[in-house]
Amino acid sequence: MSTSYEKGLIAENTAVYNLENLGYEIIARRLRTPYGEIDILAKSGNTVIAIEVKQRRSLSEARECIRFYQMNRICEALLFVISERRIKFENYRIDVICLDHAGHYEHIKNAFSCYG
Repeated sequence: MSTSYEKGLIAENTAVYNLENLGYEIIARRLRTPYGEIDILAKSGNTVIAIEVKQRRSLSEARECIRFYQMNRICEALLFVISERRIKFENYRIDVICLDHAGHYEHIKNAFSCYG
């Protein structure tokens, strides 16, 4: 039986594989900041993207499990990384990738905004 940590790595590996096949450049994985961790930091064109990966029994459960405090944490972490790394970009966004135990995959682009 896999641990939660191992299940999380498998879900993130699946997400990275799909993102790379779509032409995304993976900048970092499991990026720790003072505000929390960004599962995947990627770039697509001139957009920097923080990607939260959620795996649950169903896609609807995965969609529903992101809470306000997590949204805030991800926003703060992304803004910190952008300022610390002095990443040159024109846009940024936060995506959520949902996976279920049957292998279904959903990529929600611009899932929520930082201050809006």
